[in-house]
Amino acid sequence: MLDLIDPRSDHLQIRSVEEAWEKEIRTQRETSRFARVMWIAIFVLALLNSASLVNVVNGFGVGAAQDTAVAMADTWNDQMHKRGLDEPAVLIRNAVQRLHDLTWSDFKRSQD
Repeated sequence: MLDLIDPRSDHLQIRSVEEAWEKEIRTQRETSRFARVMWIAIFVLALLNSASLVNVVNGFGVGAAQDTAVAMADTWNDQMHKRGLDEPAVLIRNAVQRLHDLTWSDFKRSQD
C-alpha cells in the first residue's frame, strides 16, 4: 500500500510507458520500411517478369476484383511483349535454364 504513495513508482511507470511508445514507434517504422521494400519488389517483378505475373493472377478465384486483376495483368503482359520489354526476362530465364541443364561432364569440359 505504501508503494502506491511512493513517488519513485510513478517515475518507473512513466518510464515504462515511454519505453513502450518508443518500441511502438520503432515497430511502425520497421513495418513501413518492410512494406516499401515489398512494394518495390512487386513493381520490379511486374516490370521484368510480366509473363509470370499473368500466371499468378490466373490462379485467383472468380470475382469482380479477380477478373480485373487478370485483365490488367494480361494487358500489361501484352504491352510489355509489344514493346520488347520482356526480352531481358526471357534472356535471363534462358541463361538460368542452360545452367540448370548442365551436366557434370559439360561442366568439366568447360573447365579444360
